[in-house]
Amino acid sequence: MRTSTRARATSLAAALALLLTACGGDSGGEEAGDGGDSASGTRTVQVGIIPVSDVAILHLGQEQGFFAERGIELEFNLGQGGAALVPAVVTGDYQFGFSGIVSILQAREQGLPVTAIAPTSWSNGEEGQHINALMASDPAIQDAGDLEGKTVALNILNSQVETLARNSVEVAGGNPDNVNFVEMSLPDAVTALGSNQIQSFVCGEPFCTLAQDAGARVVADNWLDLVPEGIGLSGVYFSTTDQIEADPALFADIQAAIYESLDYSAAHPDEWRAQIPEYTEIDPALVERLTMPLFKSDLEPEEYEAAPTKAVEYEILGEVPTVEEFFWEPES
Repeated sequence: MRTSTRARATSLAAALALLLTACGGDSGGEEAGDGGDSASGTRTVQVGIIPVSDVAILHLGQEQGFFAERGIELEFNLGQGGAALVPAVVTGDYQFGFSGIVSILQAREQGLPVTAIAPTSWSNGEEGQHINALMASDPAIQDAGDLEGKTVALNILNSQVETLARNSVEVAGGNPDNVNFVEMSLPDAVTALGSNQIQSFVCGEPFCTLAQDAGARVVADNWLDLVPEGIGLSGVYFSTTDQIEADPALFADIQAAIYESLDYSAAHPDEWRAQIPEYTEIDPALVERLTMPLFKSDLEPEEYEAAPTKAVEYEILGEVPTVEEFFWEPES
């Protein structure tokens, strides 16, 4: 194999409501690989991403020709969070998307035919090398336990990031039910933290480094709090069983190109970093200081299960399917 006032399911439910309305008639979406073929036989594949460093592997893979050699050209579409990308993938407007694991498992529990096609990135298990962290500027906030009674921004509520934040508060001896979680985009959260509109937010790179440059500090490394002696899978690239069944050969090629991109990025970190300014407005000089997640093309079940299992404890998720049930694999 190669995330309040707690607004339960607000973000995903809203997205699903729009999706179900769209699915009442012709969605206008294309079958996987249809309508995007050029005269040369190249298949144009629409992919939904968010502006975080993890997805640089796709840009690098495209630059290196891993997709082109399989007759694929990726077109990138930006969104705020993985849950918000689900409708576009389900209607077929996008062939696949990027998301935290929990949002896709929630969509499955709502009856949507989504499935993982490849991993995105892992925590690296090293102190000071956070891929998600609670950031704060107030010197009175020394750890996540001090966030009780405070406002903490998440890019998606009722999600994997909320799971991570709640766990860190609990690990530090606080009660996460006493934290006011609000939804806010990562770029807006950096600004809001500086103006004290919020007191903390869960960052992902490059926004961790941007917040630190604005005077914020890491008060909790979310993944080390969750997996103190190991690593955890942070996200997946996902599609739908309908699209996969319509063109399994296309998705086998997409999957193989993603795996090749993961391994190449791990071996060529400077080339991976060079991609980030291409789809963000980050100063290239800042990119050199970003924390690189762990990339690899193999997955152990416990790495996948770490975040979803904790999400079940917080009633953000109902159950955790096995890795074999969740990750699609092409027939041999």
